[in-house]
Amino acid sequence: MRAKQCFTLAPLREVFKADWRWWLLGAALSFVVASILMSGWPTGLLPNLEYPYTYSGDGLSTGWMIQRAMESWIFENPRSGYPFGSNFLDFPGSDSGSHLILKFLGSLTGQYGAALNLYFLLGFSITFVVAYCVFRAVSLERSYAFAAAMLFAFLPFHFQRLDHLYYTWYFSVPLFYYIALQAFKPDTVGSTGKPGRLENGSPYFLLLAISSFGVYYALFGLIVISVAGLSGYFAHANFNSIKLSVAAAGVIILGVLVNVAPNLIHKYVAGPNSEVAQRSPGEGEMYGLKMMQLITPHHGHRIEAFEKFSAKYNATAPLINENATSSLGTIGAAGLMALFAIAFLGMSGRGADGKLMIIALIVFALFLFGTIGGLGSVFSYSISSSIRGWNRISVFIGFGALFGVFTLLQLYLKGRFASHRLPLMAALLAGGLLVVGLYDQTFPTCDSCNDNAHLTFSQDKEFVQSIETLLPQGAAVYQLPYMAFPEVAPLNRLETYGLAAGFLHSRSLRWSYAGMKGREGDLFYRSLASESLERQLEIINKLGFSGIYIDRRGYEDNGRSVIGRLTEILQSPPSLIHPNGTVVFFKLDQDADAFPEGLGAREIMLKAGYWVDRLGLRYEATLAEGIEFSRPDFPTFVRDVRGLSGQEPWGRWTDANLASSMVIDLNEPLPDRFNLVFYGHPFGPNTDSYLKVRIGSKEFAFKMLAGETEYKRLVDLGGEKVSSVEFVLPYPTSPQELSLSSDGRKLGIGLAKLRFEALPK
Repeated sequence: MRAKQCFTLAPLREVFKADWRWWLLGAALSFVVASILMSGWPTGLLPNLEYPYTYSGDGLSTGWMIQRAMESWIFENPRSGYPFGSNFLDFPGSDSGSHLILKFLGSLTGQYGAALNLYFLLGFSITFVVAYCVFRAVSLERSYAFAAAMLFAFLPFHFQRLDHLYYTWYFSVPLFYYIALQAFKPDTVGSTGKPGRLENGSPYFLLLAISSFGVYYALFGLIVISVAGLSGYFAHANFNSIKLSVAAAGVIILGVLVNVAPNLIHKYVAGPNSEVAQRSPGEGEMYGLKMMQLITPHHGHRIEAFEKFSAKYNATAPLINENATSSLGTIGAAGLMALFAIAFLGMSGRGADGKLMIIALIVFALFLFGTIGGLGSVFSYSISSSIRGWNRISVFIGFGALFGVFTLLQLYLKGRFASHRLPLMAALLAGGLLVVGLYDQTFPTCDSCNDNAHLTFSQDKEFVQSIETLLPQGAAVYQLPYMAFPEVAPLNRLETYGLAAGFLHSRSLRWSYAGMKGREGDLFYRSLASESLERQLEIINKLGFSGIYIDRRGYEDNGRSVIGRLTEILQSPPSLIHPNGTVVFFKLDQDADAFPEGLGAREIMLKAGYWVDRLGLRYEATLAEGIEFSRPDFPTFVRDVRGLSGQEPWGRWTDANLASSMVIDLNEPLPDRFNLVFYGHPFGPNTDSYLKVRIGSKEFAFKMLAGETEYKRLVDLGGEKVSSVEFVLPYPTSPQELSLSSDGRKLGIGLAKLRFEALPK
């Protein structure tokens, strides 16, 4: 018996107009229920705008992003990473939709915490509205659609991903399913009139918009639409299914590319940053979901027995991480099992409702991508390792599972009850499942969590505002201990992003923390933190800092040594102490405007007399004094080096694994006439071969002799302006290839010294 493939989809706009009372009621109810669950009864009847729901860990990073969006935009902000600024373009994302909404909410409330809370609560409402309209468009009765949409909006995932706020707006999931069903059977929306097109073209605009609410959801949506399009082609021999799904996929990809275009341009201009957003393919395996996590109770369940079972599993099973947020709840789990059964029946030749069959296939494909060791791992290893959190696909599985439950329920009741009794029975059953599901999927209000967040937030706010009162407007504050940004481990008792509190609670102060990891400002502070306090004070005085903010939790000795030493140097104790004693502040006698703005990183470091970049701490030297390759650092006249291995006691090897040739870029042009002098020894087959040295349009050949040798050649550039030198080795070879060791570096020549001796014209 073949599956029944005849089904229709109502246009979303018609559903939106016809059922406005229902979705408006559900949106308001979702908002209030979510607020009560977060703040308790009766406090939650009004949304909490006083302090953020999350004020620790990644929640501080989210707050940092919201504050940046409120002040200007997320990419640049001069108040973080002062005086270098804090460019966020190394961290690509497709979240401009969320940032715009948060900026709007922040402009209304004037507080990042209020914007965060409203965004979180509104996520329940918008998810309900979209899910309800899609459920109605795919022929669910109002009571079923209402209950299913409410349960989808209140998945455990929604609460458990609060620290990763943007994932709580998963309203795009139902839209992807809706368009997928159109792709499966392109003639299902009667108002279109043209096969192979989405409903009046409007969903193309929707796809472009929802691609700005997370690259993960955009990718998962591509999977949903692609599976449906291919299935429609094979099921109906209708090439319009392929055309429609390809068109939809193209719009999604275009939307993502528009979002990440600034990041791609920055990478091209500034070069890649090897320290940020680097993912290994194995992480796609690590952060996948498990079947067990989908169907078992969520952590923190109201029922003690369920909570104990969940805690036991999470404590003993391997690879437990953020994938523990994948629980679908009892009703969703039942729906998942039902869809798997339908898929099995379909493969065995038994018939089923057409919508259920395609939804079952989509959910099964999503599971194959999301599960540990599944197609997501194949994607990570073969296409891109940037996508690692495959467990987040659980919200897509959850929508399909709830659709399956309520569609089966509707079909069952239609066959058991007379039409005049059906609406009442449907309402009673849907209402009962809604109450049971909400109890099962949600969490009791955590009063202690709220009290702790409120207290910590208030104390931080009071302390930082006291600093702002003490200093002139626009003053800069140096923060200790050094902590890189973003994505670093906690430092002793100082949690990740803990130093962001200063930025969050001030309006004009500038802070040294949160320059992008791996870029010039971060490398500068990373190195400076290793210097003596006297040296640090000397440098920050040149940079115009007006105070020092010390978080004691970042030190093993609770900051006693650094505070004691600073008190001794400044001959005065801390000017301010945090109410809980965790942070102290020293005021410095410094003019906030002493340091000029608008300088590049190199100019800032030169003015400070302390130059650090990816080549290490720089030292002063002339071209004639040259480069000592045995040192861990480089002279200030060197701008960049490529193709050179790490420091060894005698010098450094060229390494063709790093670059095809060794290139030294200089900050100043070479003299017009000079002697090029270098000391080096060739490796392996390079001995007695010729090394080519290119300087501008000139090329010189040096026969490399065994052992360390001095090589010298007169260079006359004839007026040509040249600021780089290139060494091209004939036979880069690894010790491993010669069976000498396991060293895989492709070595050419070992350099000890290099200098440029200027000659008169």
